Amino acid sequence: MCTKLLFPSIRNLTIKKDTVDSTEMKHFKKLADEWWDDKGPLRALHSLNDLRIPLIRDRLIKIGATGGHEGKSVSVLDVGCGGGILVEALNRAGHNVLVTGVDANDELINVAKIHAKSKNLSLNYECTTIEEHAIVNAQKYDVVVSSETIEHVTEKQQFLRSCIQCLKPGGSLFMTTFNKTWLSHFAGIFLAENVFKCIPKGTHEYDKFIALNDLIDLLKKEKCTTIFTSGIFYNPLTNNWFLSRFNPISYALHAVKLC
Repeated sequence: MCTKLLFPSIRNLTIKKDTVDSTEMKHFKKLADEWWDDKGPLRALHSLNDLRIPLIRDRLIKIGATGGHEGKSVSVLDVGCGGGILVEALNRAGHNVLVTGVDANDELINVAKIHAKSKNLSLNYECTTIEEHAIVNAQKYDVVVSSETIEHVTEKQQFLRSCIQCLKPGGSLFMTTFNKTWLSHFAGIFLAENVFKCIPKGTHEYDKFIALNDLIDLLKKEKCTTIFTSGIFYNPLTNNWFLSRFNPISYALHAVKLC
């Protein structure tokens, strides 16, 4: 029988030794000192919490995944957690949410731990790849979140397989990422990185973007069915994110692991 989720939670991020890109690692290490500056180069990532936390909460309520035994916690994995921006937001989402953040970048995990300590938060961070984590944590989590991560991964099928391996049967996978269109190239790289500078220059490579239908197909191969998709839109002038019927630039996805 499928395991029911108990509370809205979000995100996971990780990459394996085979899927970790050394160039990507170096790029994000350069941002370590500015990770928690919500007015700095990662301001768009900070404000994305205002969209993804309610989105995941509402989606879990929608599928009836917030019920369960009183007092039972919901386990959430944030894959590719970086410096902990989403992990801390998930931790604030409810007293019964237990969040683990994993990332292969040791400097960013250190940033996450230091920031949590400064806020007197006891959070679980691990410097590891998703593939390594999945080996000893199979079917452990109610929710896995991979937000703004898969576009930095080359071996996407392997990455997804490991994320889903960590999910309990009936568990939910949430993802946000760029679509692969000429418009995502123009808006997500040229405008965002070079004109509005709301994303650090060099953060994205168009060749690593993945089309929505291609991601759905990859998930289906891993026995995960997609039950919700939505376009997401960012306004760089106001630093706000919105759900949208328009998805050629970015999208959000909710999939469920089959029993």
